[in-house]
Amino acid sequence: MSSSAALYQILYQHETLFHLGEYPVQPVAEVAINEPEVKETAAPVSKTAVASPVLETPVIANVNVAPVQAPPAPVSASFPALKHSVLILIDEPKQKEMIVSESLFLDNILKAVGHSTETSDILNFSFLPGQDARTVLAEKSTNFFITFGVPLIKLQLDLLLMPYTPKMVDGIWFLLTDPLVVIEADRNLKKKLWQALQKMFEMS
Repeated sequence: MSSSAALYQILYQHETLFHLGEYPVQPVAEVAINEPEVKETAAPVSKTAVASPVLETPVIANVNVAPVQAPPAPVSASFPALKHSVLILIDEPKQKEMIVSESLFLDNILKAVGHSTETSDILNFSFLPGQDARTVLAEKSTNFFITFGVPLIKLQLDLLLMPYTPKMVDGIWFLLTDPLVVIEADRNLKKKLWQALQKMFEMS
C-alpha cells in the first residue's frame, strides 16, 4: 500500500472514495478534510437559541398590560382662618358652643391677664372642618395657642409640652391644660392656670 493510500485509509476509514480520471486526488482530499459537520449542526442550534427569546419577549410585554393609576389624594378641609392673636382649643363633642358656665369662667380668667373671649379665636375641636393645625405654626397666624384638654398630636403638631408650662415654639406661645370643666371644679388647677397664663403673657 502506497503512502497516499495509507493516508486516505486513516482519514476515510469507512467511506468510499472515487478516483475520477486523471484529476489529482489531493485537492479532493483537502476539500473533504475542511468540510466537517460543523456547518450542518452548529448553525441550526445557534439560530434557534437566539431566535426564541427575541420572538417571545414582545409578546409577553404587550399582553394584558394596563397602566396603573394611583388613586386621587383625598382633599382635606383646611384649618379655620384666625382673626385674633389668641387661639383657644376646647373639646365639646355634644355641642358646638361652649357651656355658659365654662364660657364665663374662661372670660374672667382671660380678662385678668388683659384679654377676653371676644378678642380670642375659640374653636371646638369636635366640630373643626380641618383638624391639621400645622399651617398655624408654619404661617404664625396666632401669637398664643392654648388648648383645654386637646392633645396637640390630634392637631398634627408633634410638640412636647408639659401641662401648665408655657413654651414658645417658632414664635408662638403654647400652653397645654386640662379641660375647662375639670379646671373649674378644682381650686388648685384654677391657680395653676392663672399662674401659667400670667407667666405666658408677661414674658411675651
